[in-house]
Amino acid sequence: MRKILLLASALCIAATSVSAYEFNPYVAARAKYAFARNKVKVTGTFEGKDTLNDEIFGGSVAVGNTYNVMNGDFRLELEYTKNADAKEKHAKVKTQGVLLNVYYDFNLRNDIPLTPYIGAGMGWGRAELKAPGNSVKDNGVSAQIGAGINYRLCEHTVVDLGYRYITYGDFDKEYRVPGYLYEKYEYKPRAHEILLGVRYEF
Repeated sequence: MRKILLLASALCIAATSVSAYEFNPYVAARAKYAFARNKVKVTGTFEGKDTLNDEIFGGSVAVGNTYNVMNGDFRLELEYTKNADAKEKHAKVKTQGVLLNVYYDFNLRNDIPLTPYIGAGMGWGRAELKAPGNSVKDNGVSAQIGAGINYRLCEHTVVDLGYRYITYGDFDKEYRVPGYLYEKYEYKPRAHEILLGVRYEF
């Protein structure tokens, strides 16, 4: 988690060091197939530990700007992302987030429409854990790191295929009923996500 946050911060600092006067805006939409990995731990009156795994779909939308630099491009974007519910037995986890992402596109050759990229980001994450008789939801710090490849269809349109590892935050919630019940829920929603998107550059 700390390594992801450090990398995201470094990329943000690098992005702000390029020319702030370039205005090459774009909008993007992405569909994703996610391998959700949610660690859940309950302590107190009822104790237990489990991992809620599921394969789910999701989507995201983003707005951003491209900065031209030597041998590539920096992209700075704001993204909203949301996943379908991850379910196992009688429990489920909902996740969503808003991230500030930075990408670097490697321009290999002018005559090749393919450009690999790396990226990272961080921002706000929200998760909700629902189990029989209980609903726990909270806000946290979300972060992601990944890589992929762009394919330019035409002058203004780019298709991208990528992978990223994302955390929606670390959460804990306590419930207390004097003289009867004490429970503490800890859950860590994570996901390996494969994204297919389209980007329109103005």
